[in-house]
Amino acid sequence: MNQDQKEVTEFFQVTPSGSYYATLSPEMDQRRALLLQLLSADTHVPYFPAVLRKLTGQEDKEAQELLNWLTAKGFLQLTSNPEPVPTGSIEQLLPEYLPQLAEGRVLLADQQGFCLGQSGFADEEAEALAALSADIVLMHERHHRLLKDYLGFNSVSWGLLDAAGHSELGFWTLHVGHQKFLLVLEGMPTLNRQSFVNLLSVLMRRYLDY
Repeated sequence: MNQDQKEVTEFFQVTPSGSYYATLSPEMDQRRALLLQLLSADTHVPYFPAVLRKLTGQEDKEAQELLNWLTAKGFLQLTSNPEPVPTGSIEQLLPEYLPQLAEGRVLLADQQGFCLGQSGFADEEAEALAALSADIVLMHERHHRLLKDYLGFNSVSWGLLDAAGHSELGFWTLHVGHQKFLLVLEGMPTLNRQSFVNLLSVLMRRYLDY
């Protein structure tokens, strides 16, 4: 086999929508488990049937059906040219990623109300919003059964709306293992970017606990 005939290795690439799906709920299933493993990997993961079996713990047919579902939904891609895996500490990378996630100001807080990073807010504003984020997590947990089981709402995000119904400030809950993070976005979110995937990859490698 000459050089031109060699097969090009493909790699798993989680998309922005796949990253959001992976962190949308604390409830673990096989689809989310695969996405979380890929997002938390330190290197590119090549696609081979044996690798897919190992990642999913399933036989070839079931593993391929799982992969087909994720690719059909646009949550996962196979590519020969994957995006670079982000390197560096979360403290180094948040100033780069956060400003790209909304048209306005951005803040990332944990469920205890600690501000991990922000873009555009004054220090006192960031501290107050981080504390508010912790209250929103508690409020959502108190009313989770009403919202999901009785009203049928699966979303875990909250927002402050203007008179036209547009979000002025959105609170987006991200589940990373057993921990929750609040992404506070002013104005229109722009989460369909690689910077969102990179942010979650960094968070998972720092905080993910299965």
